[in-house]
Amino acid sequence: MSVAVIRSDGALYALAEEWHDLFRRCPEATPFQSPSWLLPWWYVFGTGRPVVATLRDSGRLAGVLPLYILDDKVLPIGAGITDYQDVLLEPGQPVDAASDLLAAALCDAGVVRCDLIDLPPGAMLLRAASPSGWTAADYRSDPCPVLTLGRVPAGKRRDLRQYGHRADRIGGFATHIATPDTIETILPALLALHEDRHPGRDARLRRFHELAAPALLRDGLLRVHVLELRDRLAAGYYTLLARDRILFYLSGFDPAFARESPGTLLMGEIIAQAAAENRGELHFLRGNEPYKYAWGAEDRFNTGRSLTRS
Repeated sequence: MSVAVIRSDGALYALAEEWHDLFRRCPEATPFQSPSWLLPWWYVFGTGRPVVATLRDSGRLAGVLPLYILDDKVLPIGAGITDYQDVLLEPGQPVDAASDLLAAALCDAGVVRCDLIDLPPGAMLLRAASPSGWTAADYRSDPCPVLTLGRVPAGKRRDLRQYGHRADRIGGFATHIATPDTIETILPALLALHEDRHPGRDARLRRFHELAAPALLRDGLLRVHVLELRDRLAAGYYTLLARDRILFYLSGFDPAFARESPGTLLMGEIIAQAAAENRGELHFLRGNEPYKYAWGAEDRFNTGRSLTRS
């Protein structure tokens, strides 16, 4: 096995096909580790200073640790908008492979600080040893509420009946999922609703999603669910699929339909579909908004690890 470090944009983009193949061989990975997520992020937010450690086994790509330099420190590619970060390793690789990749990246970067942010429970980087000459300090990061799929709480079942009756009184609602043919129309409408609720967000986020969504959809990693009332987009969810989990990433709602609560109705439909598909968990991702707990979610916490050169 051999470890090498990519330090140029051109070499990083040239890795894309092999990276995709590796991702498909890693069934436990989330879409946040896919090049369909991380390469659009780099295109929009990248600094031009990648530090991407790669592992090859008999010539085949077997591991990728995508980091980059910002000012005087190293961060994971995807930082800021990526809820779960980790190294991508082919199943069967030795347990110290993550340590080797981290050591190679930090040795090559020439900086004195590395912040590994948003490491979920079970992340391989949490088991990685600190490189020689580096000291690590862990801290509890953001809550990421998770719903174990089963029964919908009684209060939410009442809400679904009530809001469903209200929707019926104005003609009923319809739900559907964006396809490759409709994503270019649906995504801008959903993003507009989301931006109305979150003014002042970085305008580059829209460009990122415009680039990432078609690739994620093509790879089977994305579903954009929408609910219509009176033939208008009333609510939408941008969700990511990770084997037996569904990850709620982004949402938007039309306040004109607040009385019918289209977001609640759409959430109920998505939960029912996820349960029918035998998905075990629904991840609400970072943030402790009250609506997540109303559905029965319980907190899990990401971990941050700060490394400093001794």
